[in-house]
Amino acid sequence: MSLLEVFGYVASVLIALSLMMSNIKRLRWINLFGAAAFSVYGYFIDAYPVFILNGWIALVDIYYLIRIYQEKDKFDLIKLKSVESSFFNLLKERYGKDIISLCKNFQWQQLDDAVVLLLFRNMKPVGLFAYRELDEDGKVEVLLDYIIPEDRDFKAAKFMFSAEQNQLRQEGIKHLIVEPSDDAHELYLRRVGFTKKANHYQLLLN
Repeated sequence: MSLLEVFGYVASVLIALSLMMSNIKRLRWINLFGAAAFSVYGYFIDAYPVFILNGWIALVDIYYLIRIYQEKDKFDLIKLKSVESSFFNLLKERYGKDIISLCKNFQWQQLDDAVVLLLFRNMKPVGLFAYRELDEDGKVEVLLDYIIPEDRDFKAAKFMFSAEQNQLRQEGIKHLIVEPSDDAHELYLRRVGFTKKANHYQLLLN
């Protein structure tokens, strides 16, 4: 097998992998590299329809990636009055298994005495955030921090934890603590600004 053939196979795998992505931004990036590589492959084997088609797909990916990065999403937090509402039950039914698989320390009964916030992105419900108040000085324990799969691009986390007009701060929260459930959760916490202290992570909201 020649090096050029290997290059073509790699390009095909990238395109196939991109179609398995639930995150649109990640899909566009991987598809861009795959299409660009496959276009180059088509050029070198004199398959000009392959070269032109995949070159066009790469340009389309670039166009939509520019739009994604230029687009300013609008986020909103709504405090749920009850976790017994039909709307919450619908979210639980749709994403319950994914929540449990990601948030291994979480149990549904923890929400009975917790504050539950529903996160919207451009008027679309994309996440649940629940916490328990530990003292009157704004210190809380994070019980649940969940974003649906197709919106896990860290924009929601940036809104929640580092926005200038932080809505958690407006809720009276100054100090968040959370116990990580696994290595992936620890990596996420560090990426969004939490720092490790003893057996938990913490974040001070300015």
